[in-house]
Amino acid sequence: MITFRVTTDVKDDRRVVLTLPAEVPTGQTELVVIVAPPAVDGKKPRTSLSEWAEVNAENWGDLFSSEDVEGFTRRRF
Repeated sequence: MITFRVTTDVKDDRRVVLTLPAEVPTGQTELVVIVAPPAVDGKKPRTSLSEWAEVNAENWGDLFSSEDVEGFTRRRF
């Protein structure tokens, strides 16, 4: 499965033209479309658990050990 995220401006006709990247094989396939609401705070959505862990690494208090944090972020605290 290939996953990629696209941000677009949907016009009144609700048409969106999508060109798939070269690594997508040709032939019959299934596409899944999820329409997400726009970000309220203007931030980009997180793309991975490690990115989330990096942002929140110093706010976990006693919930995780330093080894847990290092496993997510590859940083030692």
